[in-house]
Amino acid sequence: MSVHRSANGVGATSPTAGATGKAAVPGPTPSASQTRKVDFCILGTGIAARLVALKAAEAGASAVLIVSPDATKAATRDTPSRLPGLFCAPLSLVEAANLHHASRLAGALGLRDSDAGQQPEARPSGEGLVRHLHLVGEALAARTGDARLRALGVSIVHEPARFEDARAVRAGKSRFAARRFVLEPDLEWDVPPVPGIGEIDYLTPDRPVIASRPIDRLVVIGLSDTGLALAQAHRRLGAAVTLLPSPHDDLRRASDETVRLALMGLMHDGVTVNLDVTVARIEARGREAVIHIRGQAGEMALEQAQVLLAPRLRPRYTDPNWAAAQIVLANHVPTLDAAFRTSNRRVQVIGADPMADTFSFRLERDADFIVDSLLQRRLPQRVVPIRAIATSPEIAIVGLDEDAARRVHGCISIVRAPYAHHLARQARHRGLAAPAGELKVIATRNRRIVGCAIAGDGAGDIAGLWSLAIARRLTLDDVGELAFPDASRHSLNRRATRLSVFGWPAAGSLLLRLARLWRKIRG
Repeated sequence: MSVHRSANGVGATSPTAGATGKAAVPGPTPSASQTRKVDFCILGTGIAARLVALKAAEAGASAVLIVSPDATKAATRDTPSRLPGLFCAPLSLVEAANLHHASRLAGALGLRDSDAGQQPEARPSGEGLVRHLHLVGEALAARTGDARLRALGVSIVHEPARFEDARAVRAGKSRFAARRFVLEPDLEWDVPPVPGIGEIDYLTPDRPVIASRPIDRLVVIGLSDTGLALAQAHRRLGAAVTLLPSPHDDLRRASDETVRLALMGLMHDGVTVNLDVTVARIEARGREAVIHIRGQAGEMALEQAQVLLAPRLRPRYTDPNWAAAQIVLANHVPTLDAAFRTSNRRVQVIGADPMADTFSFRLERDADFIVDSLLQRRLPQRVVPIRAIATSPEIAIVGLDEDAARRVHGCISIVRAPYAHHLARQARHRGLAAPAGELKVIATRNRRIVGCAIAGDGAGDIAGLWSLAIARRLTLDDVGELAFPDASRHSLNRRATRLSVFGWPAAGSLLLRLARLWRKIRG
């Protein structure tokens, strides 16, 4: 995947004369014969814009990608960097930490340290981790890099771009009329207003390590899903890690029982989780800092440590001449419908979900939908998003939680299937005291599925089935009829749906189920 700072690639007003490939000539606006017509005109420098260009080219459509050089040069430390990148760096570090953690547990198989090829206290170097992240980013960048896009027929224009009217965009000396325009906003970190935060060189999810030396002590500020995953990853890589909430965090998200299982996994690995304090101020000490926290016992200072700030992302738009494009704004942001369209139905926006975290983005699916909506004229399908947290145990949350389900549907039923006795988990974790996790399904009185929460290995893979079940309004009985191998983690789905809200098998006639219920009530 190409790892670029996401931007919509729009800049200052460009020249208004000249045709494609010719020198600029003063005069009136070019005629329709001098305007290049394409299926897709994509404005952006990030991975989302490049995915749309890639999908369009693979589908046989004509596409032009306009990359603003001004947006590329305007990167700051509050903006996700180009390499190793926003979308691959956190996952690469998490996977590297899991691999290192597994090698340290080789003793459970009776292997000696010399057999495992590693000393008990050995740690990956900072240079090695940075090199790993860059290699992963460069390998993924080949898929959407300039060379591959050009080989597929995508034209790439490095010029500032602005709308001339609702049907045309000018980029430098070129003018493009497209059946569909796709904008990608900038992404920036929502940095919390903590005194002293601007005085330190903090790490961010797209730059989670430093090459100069291993991190010995780390303070992670932010309970975002990426923050939880990176805190556990750094702990498994040997750092002493403290996790603190950010002023922007909603602590109610951490009170969910499934998220609490993730926090238990962090504490099991040795992460100090302190949710009852606030960060009062930060005092710079060279490359490190002293964090002053305030709690019920008053204010205290933590030991000097490196700081990793894990805020949420927020989209930021640069004005591409909204008025000329006939796009209506609300609070300086274009209003979007279910098909990502603005008030100008020719213009769509991708990558603007303000609630998405690094592990929960679905840019591939959104790019497919944007291309299909034009080429195949598909109506928007209802998609239930999945919140994914790449901790151990892995977390996936789909649909409504218990409180929301009760507010919407009144009486609900909850069924659970524990991971503890599942064949796949026993084979992998037998003898290790890791949190087991569970699968929890929320259904209405008539057994229609409205929510699901999973904590355990492969949670993100299992969650896709439940997203489809909620979108298609399936019932517990529908999922219970599916067949999975017993060794597959998907067999948990069937186990959960075979139980009714009262814990009795939902099989047999209505009279038999009533008899079983009566027996349970009578004890």
